[in-house]
Amino acid sequence: MKKITTFGAALAAVMAGALFASYGTTQAVAADPVNKVPETKADEVDKVVVVDWTDRTLGEVSAPTWLKNLTRGNADTFKEQWKVDASRVVKYGRATGRTEATSQALSRAGFAYTQAAELNQKVIGHVGQGMNDVGQLEALFVAASETKADMTGLREETGFWQKVRTTNAETKQTSEQFVYYTVFSMSKETRDALCRKYLMDVMGGANLETETQKKIGALFSEMKDDADKKEAAKQAEEEALYKAQMARLEAERAKANADAAKANAETAQAGLKAKELDAQEAQTKKAAEEAADLASFLM
Repeated sequence: MKKITTFGAALAAVMAGALFASYGTTQAVAADPVNKVPETKADEVDKVVVVDWTDRTLGEVSAPTWLKNLTRGNADTFKEQWKVDASRVVKYGRATGRTEATSQALSRAGFAYTQAAELNQKVIGHVGQGMNDVGQLEALFVAASETKADMTGLREETGFWQKVRTTNAETKQTSEQFVYYTVFSMSKETRDALCRKYLMDVMGGANLETETQKKIGALFSEMKDDADKKEAAKQAEEEALYKAQMARLEAERAKANADAAKANAETAQAGLKAKELDAQEAQTKKAAEEAADLASFLM
């Protein structure tokens, strides 16, 4: 009882001191404008400028649209521009280094780690939800963190580097480094195999309960179903777009045929009108000749 009383008194003293300190600080700032925290200005942020990049001399921009979209998780622009089959899964690795070669090597080497981290996030985020056993969740986290993604069946599509110059807002000193993006693609089957192997390794990497293993297995099915649904939705969308395009082309073709038929009818009508004018002109000419003959006879 004495310990509790002592702890309670100490806690009350600490809280009172904190309250007093907070009040005293507020009063001091209000009374002394010099102590006001200066507002952060935009020019106090480090300035980052891309000073060189892949194919700059050939007119390439420093941040192509396909690269921007790819970093946001959308690979469609890249697939279209680089003629990559739409069914393939496209991922990228990113790294920085003091030289282009270093950043490129790190980008390639770190690609497997990047994919493992992505799968790790999915495992912890999906399977970890609803777990009541903290020890079990910790075991799952350790297993997922230590499991490496064995990247096989990859095809390196391209790479893109940027030379970045950073100016420190406070010291005004500049530093330069290279950023390298390596883009890989893999078949959907390879991606499924990667996910399956990763999740199986997680299940075998720690003493996890059967419930957790079932959840991990369900996660793979969920991931696969989501991918299949997205693929089916994309195919349905592409089919709808194709049908709409064909309908538009058919409508345009029908309109062109109607316009051609109308033009032909107008041409035929113009021809008939020209023939009528020619006949009238011939008749008038003949009448004039007959009148001239009659006039010469009477004279």
